Amino acid sequence: MLTARRILILCDAVGATQTISFSQPLADDVAAGRVHLQILAHDPAWVSIAGAQALVDRIRPDILVLSRYTSPGALGLTAAARALGAAVIFHLDDDLLAVPESLGRAKYNYYNQPERVAALRAALNASDLVYASTPALADCLVEHDVTVPITAGDIYCSVQPSTLMEPLPSTGPVIGYMATGGHGADLDLVLPAIEQLLEDMPDLRFETFGTIPPPARLAPFGERVAHFRGEPNYSAFLTRLNELGWWVAIAPLEDTPFNRCKADTKWIEYAFCGIPAVVSDLPVYQKACADGAGALAATSEQWLKALRLLLADQQARHDMLTTARQRLGARYGRDVLSRQVTDIFDLAVALAARQECERS
Repeated sequence: MLTARRILILCDAVGATQTISFSQPLADDVAAGRVHLQILAHDPAWVSIAGAQALVDRIRPDILVLSRYTSPGALGLTAAARALGAAVIFHLDDDLLAVPESLGRAKYNYYNQPERVAALRAALNASDLVYASTPALADCLVEHDVTVPITAGDIYCSVQPSTLMEPLPSTGPVIGYMATGGHGADLDLVLPAIEQLLEDMPDLRFETFGTIPPPARLAPFGERVAHFRGEPNYSAFLTRLNELGWWVAIAPLEDTPFNRCKADTKWIEYAFCGIPAVVSDLPVYQKACADGAGALAATSEQWLKALRLLLADQQARHDMLTTARQRLGARYGRDVLSRQVTDIFDLAVALAARQECERS
């Protein structure tokens, strides 16, 4: 009988990143007893060498994954894991070495603390393998002088095609935007089009979902603009997104180096929840939205045209969602991501074994 592979994932805070990247794709392996998975948020006790050693000795992982881990103590954790013969992977889904001010002053200040940046850089270069969510992010990490092997995921977010949610469109037209508070500058790209549509269509509503507030410039439209708080649990978040009944969703992105490293997660989540989407015409979304699986927009005129068409034409919305969901099944299946993660684990173990041989 094969022994379960023991995976320990440590992060600054447990959130959607770890659910999407590890909990979901490894769920079948965990259920079958092939993997023992533990995901923990940072504990200050781990900063000391003794604390790091105690954690690793207690769990005894075969693989340690530091997922978006910018807290102090990473080098002690890495050393303790390596002393047990464990492979070490650093996982990133954003370029946290170059967080821009456009994400908001709080995030900018948090991630750009010199000691945090230095700790992150040291942890990246102390790992056996860096797992980047996209090829663009992998390229950025090379430019940041990350010297250990880097591998990029072919996909980041996945779905179970059999669990796609039925569309629940509201009785009146609604444009929706799901985002965190650091995306105000992105939303500004499409506000002129939304304002125009709200003026032209008296029954149209605009709603935001998450920590992003409604834009102040839309206040003149009163109750036709609304905000819904996010859901910390990822499954509950998807259920709530589906229940909002948006006719069309948007995913604007400023064309910045940071955003070009992102994955097409918003488009996947919208399609999974039964909502056709208009997205920024950037490499992040171009492959996913090809052939009518989503509408691409780069200018205010293009945003206005795409949104107006979808709001006015139920068949166009249906056709776009159908194409999007066909793509989800063909390219973004949970089994695809499961194989990707397993292959990355295998690669990390092989690299760690090779490096141990070279050291001995």
